[in-house]
Amino acid sequence: MEYEALLFDLYGTLIDERSQAVPGAVDLLTALAPERWAIVTSCYGSLARELLARAALPIPGVLVTSDQVEANKPSPEGYRLAARRLGYVPQACLVFEDSAHGVAAAVAAGMDVVAVCAIRDPKLARWATALVARLTDARITTTPEGRYSLSVRPLTA
Repeated sequence: MEYEALLFDLYGTLIDERSQAVPGAVDLLTALAPERWAIVTSCYGSLARELLARAALPIPGVLVTSDQVEANKPSPEGYRLAARRLGYVPQACLVFEDSAHGVAAAVAAGMDVVAVCAIRDPKLARWATALVARLTDARITTTPEGRYSLSVRPLTA
């Protein structure tokens, strides 16, 4: 499948429990067109920006935080808002998530989802488009038409 935009959860997907960037996060985000990716997080805006700075991750042009929505995940509101701010329909977006609430929110928004850390939470397989153990197991390439294409390393036991 091909996508126009990529949306990311913050804590657990891009940043680990020590507030450091997960392996592959910096390379992935810096390779994307700035106007075609966003972060959707249940953190407040100030905390999200602090975590991004601490992890040396770029701050996206579209950062949807808990103080910008009526309801957090599993509500799809944050993901729908991010797609709208980027200028794409939800079906043109691919989400990277690590929690059941986040995956449910993205699916309810009408988006495909890569569940990261699926080994930790195997029930995500019910809803996710793809499952990867780590962010580095997902590869994003740009097609000749300028869309993003996803390939994943299969999960191993």
